Amino acid sequence: MRLRTLLATTVSSALALGIASVPALAVPVPDPAGAGTVIAWGDPENPNGGPALAVPSDLTQPVLSIAASNRATGAVTLDGHVRVWGAAGAAEAEEVPSGITGAVAISISSNNGAVLHQDGRITGWGAPVGIDPAPVSQVPTDLRAKAVAVQGGLGTGFAVRTDGTLAVWGTTPAITPPEGLSGLVDVSASLSHIIALRADGTIATWGNPGPAVDAVPDFGGKKVVRIATGPSRSGVVFEDGTIEIWGSSVPSGEPAFDGTTAAQKVISLGLWSGNAAAVTADGQVHGWGSAAPMATVPSTLEDRPASAVVVGNFHVAAIAITFRDLTKPTVAGEPTVGETLTATPATFSLTPDAPATGQWYAGDAPIEGQTGTTLPLTAAQLGKAISYRSTATRGDDTVISSSVPTGAVTPAVVASTTTLSVSPAKGAVGTARTVTATVGSTGTPTGSVAFTLGATTVSKPLAGGKATWTLPTTLAAGSHRITASYGGDSTTEPSTATPVTISVAKAVAKVSGKAKATGKTKKTAKRVSVTITVKAPRGVSPAGKVTIALKGEKKLTVRVNAKGKATATFKTVKRGKHTATVKYAGNANVAAARTKVKLKV
Repeated sequence: MRLRTLLATTVSSALALGIASVPALAVPVPDPAGAGTVIAWGDPENPNGGPALAVPSDLTQPVLSIAASNRATGAVTLDGHVRVWGAAGAAEAEEVPSGITGAVAISISSNNGAVLHQDGRITGWGAPVGIDPAPVSQVPTDLRAKAVAVQGGLGTGFAVRTDGTLAVWGTTPAITPPEGLSGLVDVSASLSHIIALRADGTIATWGNPGPAVDAVPDFGGKKVVRIATGPSRSGVVFEDGTIEIWGSSVPSGEPAFDGTTAAQKVISLGLWSGNAAAVTADGQVHGWGSAAPMATVPSTLEDRPASAVVVGNFHVAAIAITFRDLTKPTVAGEPTVGETLTATPATFSLTPDAPATGQWYAGDAPIEGQTGTTLPLTAAQLGKAISYRSTATRGDDTVISSSVPTGAVTPAVVASTTTLSVSPAKGAVGTARTVTATVGSTGTPTGSVAFTLGATTVSKPLAGGKATWTLPTTLAAGSHRITASYGGDSTTEPSTATPVTISVAKAVAKVSGKAKATGKTKKTAKRVSVTITVKAPRGVSPAGKVTIALKGEKKLTVRVNAKGKATATFKTVKRGKHTATVKYAGNANVAAARTKVKLKV
């Protein structure tokens, strides 16, 4: 029997159908849910069939696709690798190229084989012809296909291109395919004839004259969805799950598949000369025909649903679905205290005996009481990676499927507000002022606040939600804009206060004077020195001009130094009582002031 299968446009479409790739059936890329273990049965004493029964012990990966020839069995594993085993001299087993990857389906026949890759490429192999490579190995490099079948003998390859037309390569077939074939979705080949399936559910058949080609039944309008070929025999599966087999020596004892229930709806069909086998939608394998060892389904399949079956000349092989996770759990959400994570549980290849259970984990430890699909994160999970596990049991098999852990749980980050105040709010130059930034939040903010005054920025630590900065008393008179920005911490967002503008008045000065006369005569004093003192707040320079007026004398202007001292000297002043008027002009930070100094000469 010759296996072929179709390449789906997407894996998701295969999953939606929920059926696996089967030999000579028009189905998409095998559904990963149908992958499993190869179980083979037949005549172990037959020199051709016996070796094909010996499934390799190291074939541990789930098998996605299988095929059978008259003396070999082939498999494509879920990870895209190829294994073929069988009788000595079987080129379909012995000539398999090494290193094949990305395979999704396999077809083998006597001395030839081919696999379909996920990207539509085909790799072929077989018995060399003299010193030349096997014809079926000469696959056109530009061929991209969605179904493949190989014909035994000298080796001819058939494929349905992605555009629905037929491709043929290798040894020229004895019977030329019909012209203009299009709209194809599948092709199946035996040594004697070929069937092609159209998307509209009709078939085209050609090959050596005989009942398989010349006596195609009237299907009564039923649409064909799968096709199968054996030596001088053909079979189809209809849309309703019923089947039709025709040709020479149709296998006897066919069950009554009426398509009314899952147990009566065929999803996989295989046949050879005198035997046939089918898988129904309930996963049961059915065998019938003239060879009892092939028609008798082994007890190992009684409680194991199957996804596909193939038939060789002396053996039968089926895929018994492995109970495993198809998709692992996923976790969505931010791993932050106060947030809620949501898990999507794992899905499984078969229905568990009971609904799968869930469990949240923090690191390697289960979180007590958290078995639902949502997890509110608390401080107890801080710094730990969170994962979700689905556990399901079917019979003696238990599968535990774990999600990818999240990153370490971080603290909750809350908003903050920063307010700014200055005390005292009013004052002159020299006044001590304290700027206070108050940071509010629902948590306990830590960190620092950056105060900015003009070109000066200082950072002050936050304590008890407050940060303070004592302004210099030398702050110049005028308006000054102060800002404060809280930098945030691991649990608190940054915030900036509304700026505050303060007005600094000029400092008040106190002016005093003291006079001293020298060089007195009866009418005059040669010198009168007036010492002026201007007092300003500590740290504030009163430097500026002072004008001293003495009646009858010239006005004198002197400069007060930074310490507030200045001396003015009048010459030849009349004896008597005088009053000196002292006017301090002030400066940028000190207000003007005046006083009178009485003196006796």
